[in-house]
Amino acid sequence: PHVRAMGTIGGSIANNDPAADYPAACLGLGATIVTNKRRISADDFFTDMFETALEEGEIITKVLFPLPRRSAYAKFDNPASRYALVGVFVSKRGRDVRVAVTGAGPCVFRVAAMEDALSKRFAAKSLDGISVAAGDLNSVIHASADYRAHLVGVMARRAVAAA
Repeated sequence: PHVRAMGTIGGSIANNDPAADYPAACLGLGATIVTNKRRISADDFFTDMFETALEEGEIITKVLFPLPRRSAYAKFDNPASRYALVGVFVSKRGRDVRVAVTGAGPCVFRVAAMEDALSKRFAAKSLDGISVAAGDLNSVIHASADYRAHLVGVMARRAVAAA
């Protein structure tokens, strides 16, 4: 009973809430999700709002995180729920740079343009002029899609500076 009353990393990523923190860490680090049946790359695991690549009867047994040289997570949270209105996880491991965004869209996602810019020079200034289109982003009473698009850039710069 005590396990059911506590949140777990596996439970959070299996739920794939569009504003949860752990999916951003998984995608931002290039994690591997291990189940009782197989290994799934984080890039292939998160498929849509509250949906994952998990099959019927499959359960997460562990998550493998590669160690980055640099990483950070910056989140602008909803003051009532503490879930991310927008959260950005950045990491650099060798030549691999990853930028994962949670809270902004229906599912955690990567921003290729930011990754490309940061792979050339890992500095907040490298993100100047790069934006995320608001078209597919969430828009609710707490934050419009345009506001979330703006926050992606702000949180990405903060995460890079912190890393």
